[in-house]
Amino acid sequence: METIVKISNLDKFYKVGKGKFQALKKITLEIKQGEFTGIVGPSGSGKTTLLNIIGSLDVQSSGEIETLGYKNLTARESAKIRSESIGFIFQTYNLLPVYTVYENVEFPLLLLNKSAKERKQSVMEALEWLGLTDKANSKPDQLSGGECQRVAIARAMVKKPKLVLADEPTANLDSENSNSILQMMMKLNEELKTTFIFSTHDEKVIKYLKRKITLKDGAIFGDEIIR
Repeated sequence: METIVKISNLDKFYKVGKGKFQALKKITLEIKQGEFTGIVGPSGSGKTTLLNIIGSLDVQSSGEIETLGYKNLTARESAKIRSESIGFIFQTYNLLPVYTVYENVEFPLLLLNKSAKERKQSVMEALEWLGLTDKANSKPDQLSGGECQRVAIARAMVKKPKLVLADEPTANLDSENSNSILQMMMKLNEELKTTFIFSTHDEKVIKYLKRKITLKDGAIFGDEIIR
Protein backbone atom coordinates (compact mmCIF):
# COMPACT_ATOMS: atom_id res chain seq x y z
CA MET A 1 0.00 0.00 0.00
CA GLU A 2 1.14 3.53 -0.81
CA THR A 3 2.28 5.62 2.16
CA ILE A 4 -0.01 8.68 2.37
CA VAL A 5 1.56 10.35 5.42
CA LYS A 6 5.09 9.87 6.76
CA ILE A 7 6.18 11.78 9.88
CA SER A 8 9.57 11.63 11.56
CA ASN A 9 10.61 13.25 14.88
CA LEU A 10 8.13 16.08 14.50
CA ASP A 11 7.96 18.83 17.14
CA LYS A 12 5.66 21.82 17.32
CA PHE A 13 6.24 24.84 19.58
CA TYR A 14 4.06 27.92 20.12
CA LYS A 15 5.25 31.15 21.69
CA VAL A 16 3.57 31.88 25.00
CA GLY A 17 4.62 35.25 26.39
CA LYS A 18 8.40 35.17 26.65
CA GLY A 19 8.49 31.40 26.69
CA LYS A 20 7.16 28.61 24.50
CA PHE A 21 4.74 25.72 24.74
CA GLN A 22 5.48 22.37 23.11
CA ALA A 23 2.27 21.10 21.51
CA LEU A 24 3.80 18.05 19.80
CA LYS A 25 6.81 15.99 20.90
CA LYS A 26 8.86 13.74 18.62
CA ILE A 27 5.93 12.40 16.61
CA THR A 28 6.90 9.54 14.29
CA LEU A 29 4.28 7.57 12.33
CA GLU A 30 3.13 6.40 8.90
CA ILE A 31 -0.36 6.16 7.46
CA LYS A 32 -1.09 4.02 4.42
CA GLN A 33 -3.60 4.46 1.62
CA GLY A 34 -7.13 3.41 2.56
CA GLU A 35 -6.72 3.63 6.32
CA PHE A 36 -9.62 4.75 8.53
CA THR A 37 -7.54 6.19 11.36
CA GLY A 38 -8.25 8.34 14.39
CA ILE A 39 -5.88 10.60 16.30
CA VAL A 40 -7.51 10.46 19.72
CA GLY A 41 -6.91 12.05 23.09
CA PRO A 42 -8.30 14.63 25.50
CA SER A 43 -8.55 18.34 24.72
CA GLY A 44 -5.09 19.87 24.64
CA SER A 45 -3.33 16.63 23.70
CA GLY A 46 -2.22 18.02 20.33
CA LYS A 47 -4.48 16.03 18.01
CA THR A 48 -5.92 19.02 16.08
CA THR A 49 -2.44 20.53 15.78
CA LEU A 50 -1.17 17.28 14.27
CA LEU A 51 -4.13 17.07 11.88
CA ASN A 52 -3.51 20.66 10.73
CA ILE A 53 0.16 19.95 10.08
CA ILE A 54 -0.74 16.83 8.07
CA GLY A 55 -3.09 18.99 6.00
CA SER A 56 -0.45 21.75 5.64
CA LEU A 57 -2.68 24.27 7.40
CA ASP A 58 0.16 24.62 9.93
CA VAL A 59 3.88 23.84 9.86
CA GLN A 60 6.09 21.91 12.23
CA SER A 61 8.86 23.54 14.26
CA SER A 62 11.27 20.68 13.58
CA GLY A 63 11.30 17.17 12.16
CA GLU A 64 9.94 16.03 8.80
CA ILE A 65 6.52 15.36 7.34
CA GLU A 66 5.63 14.04 3.91
CA THR A 67 1.99 14.13 2.82
CA LEU A 68 0.92 12.50 -0.45
CA GLY A 69 4.56 12.29 -1.49
CA TYR A 70 5.27 16.00 -0.94
CA LYS A 71 7.40 17.73 1.67
CA ASN A 72 9.03 21.12 2.28
CA LEU A 73 6.35 22.90 0.27
CA THR A 74 5.95 26.63 -0.16
CA ALA A 75 2.65 28.20 0.90
CA ARG A 76 1.50 28.29 -2.72
CA GLU A 77 2.43 24.65 -3.29
CA SER A 78 0.64 23.63 -0.09
CA ALA A 79 -2.52 25.44 -1.22
CA LYS A 80 -2.38 23.63 -4.57
CA ILE A 81 -2.08 20.20 -2.93
CA ARG A 82 -4.96 20.98 -0.55
CA SER A 83 -7.22 22.13 -3.37
CA GLU A 84 -6.46 19.10 -5.55
CA SER A 85 -5.97 16.15 -3.23
CA ILE A 86 -7.13 16.80 0.36
CA GLY A 87 -10.67 17.12 1.67
CA PHE A 88 -11.42 18.80 5.01
CA ILE A 89 -14.40 18.20 7.31
CA PHE A 90 -14.83 20.48 10.34
CA GLN A 91 -17.16 20.24 13.32
CA THR A 92 -18.66 23.66 12.51
CA TYR A 93 -19.49 22.62 8.90
CA ASN A 94 -18.15 25.93 7.45
CA LEU A 95 -20.89 26.07 4.82
CA LEU A 96 -21.45 29.31 2.92
CA PRO A 97 -24.91 30.46 4.14
CA VAL A 98 -25.90 32.43 1.04
CA TYR A 99 -25.23 29.50 -1.29
CA THR A 100 -27.37 26.43 -1.95
CA VAL A 101 -26.28 22.91 -1.10
CA TYR A 102 -25.34 22.40 -4.75
CA GLU A 103 -23.23 25.58 -4.80
CA ASN A 104 -21.49 24.71 -1.52
CA VAL A 105 -20.50 21.29 -2.84
CA GLU A 106 -19.48 22.74 -6.22
CA PHE A 107 -17.18 25.37 -4.70
CA PRO A 108 -13.96 23.23 -4.49
CA LEU A 109 -14.33 22.36 -8.18
CA LEU A 110 -14.34 26.03 -9.17
CA LEU A 111 -10.76 26.22 -7.91
CA LEU A 112 -9.76 23.34 -10.21
CA ASN A 113 -10.96 24.92 -13.49
CA LYS A 114 -13.40 22.10 -14.20
CA SER A 115 -15.93 22.62 -16.98
CA ALA A 116 -19.57 23.24 -16.05
CA LYS A 117 -20.48 19.76 -17.33
CA GLU A 118 -17.74 18.10 -15.25
CA ARG A 119 -18.73 20.07 -12.16
CA LYS A 120 -22.39 19.13 -12.47
CA GLN A 121 -21.60 15.45 -12.89
CA SER A 122 -19.25 15.43 -9.87
CA VAL A 123 -21.61 17.44 -7.64
CA MET A 124 -24.65 15.30 -8.39
CA GLU A 125 -22.60 12.14 -7.82
CA ALA A 126 -21.43 13.45 -4.44
CA LEU A 127 -24.97 14.46 -3.45
CA GLU A 128 -26.21 11.00 -4.41
CA TRP A 129 -23.47 9.34 -2.30
CA LEU A 130 -24.66 11.30 0.73
CA GLY A 131 -28.41 11.08 0.05
CA LEU A 132 -28.78 14.81 -0.59
CA THR A 133 -30.11 15.04 -4.14
CA ASP A 134 -33.47 16.33 -2.87
CA LYS A 135 -31.68 19.10 -0.93
CA ALA A 136 -29.62 20.45 -3.84
CA ASN A 137 -31.47 23.78 -3.97
CA SER A 138 -31.82 24.27 -0.21
CA LYS A 139 -29.80 26.77 1.83
CA PRO A 140 -27.86 25.67 4.92
CA ASP A 141 -30.33 27.34 7.29
CA GLN A 142 -33.06 25.06 5.92
CA LEU A 143 -31.15 21.91 6.91
CA SER A 144 -30.75 19.92 10.11
CA GLY A 145 -27.34 19.54 11.76
CA GLY A 146 -26.94 16.05 10.33
CA GLU A 147 -27.80 17.28 6.84
CA CYS A 148 -25.32 20.15 7.14
CA GLN A 149 -22.57 17.70 8.07
CA ARG A 150 -23.49 15.49 5.11
CA VAL A 151 -23.13 18.56 2.86
CA ALA A 152 -19.70 19.19 4.39
CA ILE A 153 -18.72 15.58 3.63
CA ALA A 154 -20.03 15.87 0.06
CA ARG A 155 -17.97 19.04 -0.38
CA ALA A 156 -14.88 17.24 0.91
CA MET A 157 -15.47 14.21 -1.34
CA VAL A 158 -16.59 15.92 -4.55
CA LYS A 159 -13.08 16.07 -6.01
CA LYS A 160 -12.44 12.44 -4.98
CA PRO A 161 -9.43 13.32 -2.81
CA LYS A 162 -6.80 10.80 -1.80
CA LEU A 163 -6.97 12.04 1.80
CA VAL A 164 -9.80 13.37 3.98
CA LEU A 165 -9.02 15.07 7.31
CA ALA A 166 -11.94 15.28 9.75
CA ASP A 167 -11.65 17.40 12.90
CA GLU A 168 -14.28 16.35 15.49
CA PRO A 169 -16.84 15.75 12.70
CA THR A 170 -19.61 14.51 15.05
CA ALA A 171 -19.12 17.00 17.90
CA ASN A 172 -22.39 18.82 17.18
CA LEU A 173 -24.49 15.76 16.31
CA ASP A 174 -26.64 13.39 18.32
CA SER A 175 -25.94 9.64 18.38
CA GLU A 176 -28.32 8.76 15.54
CA ASN A 177 -26.88 11.36 13.17
CA SER A 178 -23.32 10.55 14.25
CA ASN A 179 -23.74 6.86 13.44
CA SER A 180 -25.35 7.66 10.09
CA ILE A 181 -22.52 10.05 9.14
CA LEU A 182 -19.81 7.59 10.19
CA GLN A 183 -21.41 4.73 8.28
CA MET A 184 -21.42 6.94 5.18
CA MET A 185 -17.74 7.78 5.70
CA MET A 186 -16.88 4.07 6.07
CA LYS A 187 -18.72 3.30 2.85
CA LEU A 188 -16.80 6.01 0.99
CA ASN A 189 -13.56 4.72 2.49
CA GLU A 190 -14.28 1.19 1.32
CA GLU A 191 -15.68 2.06 -2.13
CA LEU A 192 -13.24 4.83 -3.12
CA LYS A 193 -10.22 3.71 -1.05
CA THR A 194 -10.01 7.25 0.33
CA THR A 195 -7.79 7.60 3.40
CA PHE A 196 -9.61 9.13 6.39
CA ILE A 197 -7.81 10.62 9.39
CA PHE A 198 -9.93 11.86 12.29
CA SER A 199 -9.07 14.10 15.21
CA THR A 200 -11.49 13.16 17.98
CA HIS A 201 -12.18 12.25 21.57
CA ASP A 202 -15.74 11.14 20.75
CA GLU A 203 -16.42 7.48 21.60
CA LYS A 204 -19.04 7.41 18.84
CA VAL A 205 -16.23 7.95 16.31
CA ILE A 206 -13.66 5.76 18.04
CA LYS A 207 -15.81 2.62 17.78
CA TYR A 208 -15.74 2.91 13.96
CA LEU A 209 -11.97 3.35 13.60
CA LYS A 210 -9.72 0.69 12.09
CA ARG A 211 -6.65 2.21 13.73
CA LYS A 212 -6.35 4.37 16.84
CA ILE A 213 -3.35 6.64 17.49
CA THR A 214 -3.52 8.01 21.03
CA LEU A 215 -1.87 11.31 21.96
CA LYS A 216 -1.13 12.38 25.51
CA ASP A 217 0.55 15.69 26.30
CA GLY A 218 1.66 16.05 22.68
CA ALA A 219 3.33 12.62 22.38
CA ILE A 220 2.17 9.30 20.95
CA PHE A 221 0.95 7.22 23.89
CA GLY A 222 -0.47 4.32 21.89
CA ASP A 223 -0.94 3.07 18.33
CA GLU A 224 -3.18 0.07 17.73
CA ILE A 225 -4.89 -1.66 14.83
CA ILE A 226 -8.49 -2.24 15.90
CA ARG A 227 -9.64 -4.28 12.92
